[in-house]
Amino acid sequence: MQTVPRLQSYAPGSSVEDTNTGLQYLLIRGCTLLAPDEPGKLLHEQDILIAGQRIAAVGPTGSLTFNPQQVERVIRGKNRLVVPGLVNAHTHSLENLMKATSLSMPLELWLVPLFGDTLEWSPNLVYLSTLLGALEMLKTGTTAVLDHLWTSAGVSTEYLDATMHAYHDAGIRAAVAPSIEDQDLVLEAGNKYGMTFPSHPFTDRFKDWAPINQQVKALERFISTWNNTANGRLRCLVGPSGIHWCSPELLETCLELSECYHTGMHLHAVETELQAAVIRDTLGQGGIRYLKHMGLLRPGTSLAHTIWLEPGDLRILADTGTTVVHNPISNLRLGSGRFPLSEALDQGVIMALGSDGSASNDRQNMFDVLKQTGLMHNLPDVDYHQWPQPAEILHAATEGGAAALGLSAELGRIEEQQLADLLLIDLESDAFLPLRDPYLHLIYCEHGTAIDGVIVNGEVVVEHGKPLNIDEQALRQEIREQYQFALKSTANIATSMASTDKVLAQLNKLRHLILQKNQGL
Repeated sequence: MQTVPRLQSYAPGSSVEDTNTGLQYLLIRGCTLLAPDEPGKLLHEQDILIAGQRIAAVGPTGSLTFNPQQVERVIRGKNRLVVPGLVNAHTHSLENLMKATSLSMPLELWLVPLFGDTLEWSPNLVYLSTLLGALEMLKTGTTAVLDHLWTSAGVSTEYLDATMHAYHDAGIRAAVAPSIEDQDLVLEAGNKYGMTFPSHPFTDRFKDWAPINQQVKALERFISTWNNTANGRLRCLVGPSGIHWCSPELLETCLELSECYHTGMHLHAVETELQAAVIRDTLGQGGIRYLKHMGLLRPGTSLAHTIWLEPGDLRILADTGTTVVHNPISNLRLGSGRFPLSEALDQGVIMALGSDGSASNDRQNMFDVLKQTGLMHNLPDVDYHQWPQPAEILHAATEGGAAALGLSAELGRIEEQQLADLLLIDLESDAFLPLRDPYLHLIYCEHGTAIDGVIVNGEVVVEHGKPLNIDEQALRQEIREQYQFALKSTANIATSMASTDKVLAQLNKLRHLILQKNQGL
């Protein structure tokens, strides 16, 4: 393959090193900050001094005390609104090359064509997929991501390493929680109904993957190798796939790993009505109470979706300090249901926001998520005073996301000693013309095109809207080439599609049987 400047194919076995050799000072001069109590909700002519990875001082222009000879770079902040970087608290990087894979359908059905995809994955393709998503996020204002990483091989060291190398090279902050699972209660419910499923990558996945004890060892090796590398920018979480996808023994193992390595945990929870019904029928209690009984609900644990809740579940989530990651776009795309966001906020649940993977969202733009969050919960049967407010939504996408990453004390605010993950937004762009309430502009008007600069961990990674670490054109070209190379043969695709159709028909029948029983029909 032709070598392209500033884009390197992933090389298995390569390593990364922390590059910080001393404090580097950066000054943002004369910028504008959000200030809800000020006229116009803005504070103009402000300076931000960054020392290394952290904010050293914030104050009116000219008021900060520092040695100008130490400042290596000054960024002009005129007509630039500086806000904390957005946190995408739930996605799946493998899906960045799988956008527009299938029509909208319920999650349990949607998973089948996803696993039966036409690509033959390699570590380099995983690297490119992760890099593509990271660049999309950075360009549209996301500075940190929680990647619930599933792969076609389960927990596979070569795929996990490829993912981390991509995040390292892109310059984004990333917490990666490799998805691990050892059962599927939905498929097991089918067996109870006398159903048999044809051979398919989805139904055969536990046979095709390495034994679960080997995957656990790979997960532990991953955490010990990568956690808190790249000057703290890369983190590792434990990622049990979900309640009905993990045996009690595996959940206990995940909890032990989390405690051993002092890291957090991230998993799917009661995303669909079918999941909730199967969990209650099999485990004898609702999913949230089951997780509480297992000891998984606590600060540092984040749950994606949590739509099908039972009375008292929100109180449990609030009392345990568990973070809930709301994914409004994928919830709509797959018809999963509506999370009770207004009630959750009212009860004090820590809320974060996520895009989910590109196969169920089709984009990694968090401004899409902000707007959808601000729209879909404005319900006629809810007092409009209880509808989510712009400041609450922005808080979920910044400080709430920081909690999901285990960085609630260090990330999401513009103040001294906070990690320097910042966006410089052009106030002269169309989204802010004419300028009224900046919070309303951010939630309902901006869609990522006004992002002028992005700083992650004190490093400028996007300047004048252009990523600095990767050649975008070269990345696109390599993806086009690798995608064609990785496509399965026509015969294999035809066989896979036929098998997919059979599994879909069986699962659809099973889904109706379980839901009818659950609804007492």
